[in-house]
Amino acid sequence: MIIFDEKKYAENLIKNGYKNEKYIVMDNIILVKYWKSIGLSEDEIKNKLRIFMVKFQELFNDNIIKYKLNSAMKVGMKYDLLTDICVGITNKEIEQIKTLETIELQRMMFILLTVWRFKGSPKRFRINNTDLMNLSGVKLNSNTFWDYIHQITKTNLLSMVEYRNKSYYQINIEENWEIVLHINKFDNVIDYYMSIIEPEKYMFCDKCGVPFLPTGNNQKYCKICWEERNRELWRENKRKHRNVQV
Repeated sequence: MIIFDEKKYAENLIKNGYKNEKYIVMDNIILVKYWKSIGLSEDEIKNKLRIFMVKFQELFNDNIIKYKLNSAMKVGMKYDLLTDICVGITNKEIEQIKTLETIELQRMMFILLTVWRFKGSPKRFRINNTDLMNLSGVKLNSNTFWDYIHQITKTNLLSMVEYRNKSYYQINIEENWEIVLHINKFDNVIDYYMSIIEPEKYMFCDKCGVPFLPTGNNQKYCKICWEERNRELWRENKRKHRNVQV
């Protein structure tokens, strides 16, 4: 699972608790990073995480809470929280992606490029198949998925490399050209690419500026900003109602 904004993720964890048992190790590390980012001391963070884990102790054996706590502290205290990341995509990169034969291949390559940039453009990186399909909006069975990856690698924009007995992606795409996309919202990241490919179908949110595919006439906001606006209107109406009663 890729988390593009660890601050929002941590705040949701604190509010709603663990979502999935298989992500608990990662969740604990992000909580440590979050509490560190707001200035808590190491002892304060450790105490908060212990309380949080005990709250959901049905997910743990009592004898491993201490082990998992210390493990999360060891990793989380080393790294900064990932939040407010902006990814730049250049016009040359867009042109190279557009050379792929089908829109499905293009969408997958755009997501691979974006994730690579989000991770800091390392020599090699990993993204699981489910994340790649979900982010690109391309749904495939396992055999077809790897056939699509093979088709992309034949263009030399992408390579598969082995490192310590694990498979990684490697991006082989030209850089250092004019940036045409500044990606800072990742909820529907593929819309950035599709707004260039099919500009007549897309609009840009009046509030946050992200491209989105409208679902109705005169739609001015993306889904997230629309939901935030509705909440603001609800709170404003509630305040007015209280004032009238007083």
